[in-house]
Amino acid sequence: MSRAVVAETDCFAAEARGNIWAAEGLKRPCGAPVPHPIMRIADRYVLVEALGPFAVSLAAFVVLITGHMLFNVVEVIVEHGVPLPSVLRFVALQVPGAAVMALPVSTLMGCSLAVNRLASDNEVVAMRVGGVGLGRILVPMWLMGLLASGVTLAVSEGAVPWSRRQAEELVREMVLRRQSLAFEPGKFTDTGQGIAVFVGESSPNRGELRDVMVFQKQPDDVPMVFWARRAVFRGERLYPMDADLYYFDGTGLTTLHSAGMEVDLRQVAAGPSGVHGTLGLSEMSLRELAEERDRLEATREGAGRSYAMEMQSRLAMAASCLVFAVIAGPVTLRFARGQSLVGIMAALIITFVYFLVMIWTRTLGEGGVLPVPVAAWAQNALFIAAAALGLHRLR
Repeated sequence: MSRAVVAETDCFAAEARGNIWAAEGLKRPCGAPVPHPIMRIADRYVLVEALGPFAVSLAAFVVLITGHMLFNVVEVIVEHGVPLPSVLRFVALQVPGAAVMALPVSTLMGCSLAVNRLASDNEVVAMRVGGVGLGRILVPMWLMGLLASGVTLAVSEGAVPWSRRQAEELVREMVLRRQSLAFEPGKFTDTGQGIAVFVGESSPNRGELRDVMVFQKQPDDVPMVFWARRAVFRGERLYPMDADLYYFDGTGLTTLHSAGMEVDLRQVAAGPSGVHGTLGLSEMSLRELAEERDRLEATREGAGRSYAMEMQSRLAMAASCLVFAVIAGPVTLRFARGQSLVGIMAALIITFVYFLVMIWTRTLGEGGVLPVPVAAWAQNALFIAAAALGLHRLR
């Protein structure tokens, strides 16, 4: 259909609604934008259609993510008898991090389901025949995406670092009450003191460990190794009993029997729970990341690249809510047919591609292959360009 025919059809539609415009006290010449009072009603209608699925999706994804975290530690919790209040508090402290991960995909689901319903009921066609451009129809969803981006950034900056620190303190408390939680049989545990501990067997009821090897780093990078058949907990420390010490003294391997040592449980960096004792990049605020980046860059150029990459990636991740809100419309409309959910599935596939590109470009950025801003924002720029092209082709 030519543009002239579409314009003529719009004029006829406007004339057919002449009585309605008159009743509203409005006058719109053919080709002029739809008056603001009418669009405010339409904006609220479109926004309500998107908010319901968005809220349900957000709740579902948060429950799934926190449930997955709980599933990873449930065996340890049951085996070591961790109190239920501590378990519930630990799960609650994972909610902010889960919300940051869920907000972009929830925005996509809310906008895609809203567009799919509007398209399946021919409401998009009705609004376009009434002279409303496709971009104007989708503006409320874009505003929702912009708001979700702001919320994501605020939560990742305020709630996530606090919740991670609180979770770390909780894990330390549980370790001091249930010392065996600090060590998982068959795995190495970093104590944060230049010491790694390997445990063959744990006996929580007896308060001891079996077949313990302790690796202690030395300035020349050659570790000393302590081996003991058993190690016992006394207060906040672990003591290997009658340990044998093996080390290189420059001439060869030397063995010292009945060597004494201790491991401070308060410094244990990670237990089977997977919560790290020392804060990583993801637990630092943007201000802390910027300060650490500047400090490292002052010592050597490029030393703070990982901190700069984390800063830019965090901002780009927050902006992904807006990116998903923009791309949901053209993708869903392109594949929407009747009551079909093909458009929504296509949007989810594109989201999967988005995260693959994000991981790939971040890896290249951390390796110095791409500049940090390019590596962090490439996927956002690519998908915004694809959304703009899709909107243009659907006009």
